[in-house]
Amino acid sequence: MTLVRTAMFYLMSGVIFLVLWPAAYVSERATFAGSRVFLGCQGWLLKHVCGVTVKVEGRENLPDEPFLIASQHESTWETLFFHTLFNRPVMYAKKEIFAYPFFGRLARIHGHIPVDRSKSGDEVRDGLRRGADAVRAGRSLLIFPTGTRENGRDIRLQSGIGVLYQMCRRPLVPVLLDSGSCWPAGKIGKRAGTITVTILPAIPAGLNRRELMARLNAVLVDGDGVEDS
Repeated sequence: MTLVRTAMFYLMSGVIFLVLWPAAYVSERATFAGSRVFLGCQGWLLKHVCGVTVKVEGRENLPDEPFLIASQHESTWETLFFHTLFNRPVMYAKKEIFAYPFFGRLARIHGHIPVDRSKSGDEVRDGLRRGADAVRAGRSLLIFPTGTRENGRDIRLQSGIGVLYQMCRRPLVPVLLDSGSCWPAGKIGKRAGTITVTILPAIPAGLNRRELMARLNAVLVDGDGVEDS
């Protein structure tokens, strides 16, 4: 039954995509509107076809100003639906995506930042600078500092999040989720259930890098709470 529901989800999503994709070639505004409609339709399909509901806790913890989002990462779900939850945040994406005929255009219009897997020093520094520039320009920046969570793999924070935090001088919001229980990474099937997203209290700007990394490690890796600031 799970495979049948999943097949229906992808088939109907594909039809909606074909209807909306011309918007990406009309204007930036039309692209944003089309993306929002598509994600809204996918959310409806997830709920009513696949039996996947979403529960978001802690919306009151979101700052009014642009901020950094440091989230756990379990599946493709958050790379899609965080666009609407956090009002079109800028994200880092694999450089190869920007060469794709259609999705590369979408990534560029949405202002996402390409990441070269070779991770040369110049590429890394340029990516960090572009991320900080996006925040200063009024966009929030979404980072997955633990990478994709996989069974049997040690989870470690990537040091770049501390550098970005110091460069941006803005609050950082940790986010916990369990999307992998319904949308497993690397698998097609969508399992019925509830995806819970927990937005924790913002870590204020101005901490030193060591303190920031310790607080993030406590919540994103060890699973401890973050005290209110």
